[in-house]
Amino acid sequence: MKKVLIIFIMLVFVMFSNKLIKADHYRNFEELNITNGKLIDQYTSNELSSHYKEVDKRKFMGWKVKTINNRVKVSFISETIFTYYNDGYTPIDYNYKREDTETSKYSFSATGSIGLSQTSSKTGFKNGLDGSLKLSYSTDKTSSSKEVYEVKMKVDPGTQVNLYYYGEGYLTNGVAANYLFFIRNNRGGYEVFEMSSKYYKLEKVRI
Repeated sequence: MKKVLIIFIMLVFVMFSNKLIKADHYRNFEELNITNGKLIDQYTSNELSSHYKEVDKRKFMGWKVKTINNRVKVSFISETIFTYYNDGYTPIDYNYKREDTETSKYSFSATGSIGLSQTSSKTGFKNGLDGSLKLSYSTDKTSSSKEVYEVKMKVDPGTQVNLYYYGEGYLTNGVAANYLFFIRNNRGGYEVFEMSSKYYKLEKVRI
């Protein structure tokens, strides 16, 4: 039992000491809780029809935009790192270590014929939709110096420890249509997720 525990702790140590927090897309989160409204692709065609009416009136050139949800607050669990439980009769000393270097601040999604654009330093929408939405970001990554964080804990008998990424952010979505000489070129839904915080969360529960 002790050998298995030592090997497990070594594996966790290696995992956290080499962990690079990369750009996680909110669509891949394990759990996403929105205080009001819903994701753009969760709206039915009937629900979107009234919003599309406001962008279907043709214009000479450029984008027509209708916002449905504007910076609605959300909370999320992006990933469960590990779950460990002690079903024995004595407490177990448990250590883990992590290293943060980079995290993503913005994520984007689109429906219909609205496209996404991605470069090495920036992700956004094609054909100038970013400007029409008045998005002020200059890069979709927030970098910081390396920070190593180590926690020593005791796992009591009959308890389970869960470690996961928890965070909060803002969700903006709506519909848009693009025109060139009164001809509609693109039409669909857009969505922007802005992360405001993200951190490891450790919980201990009875089993």
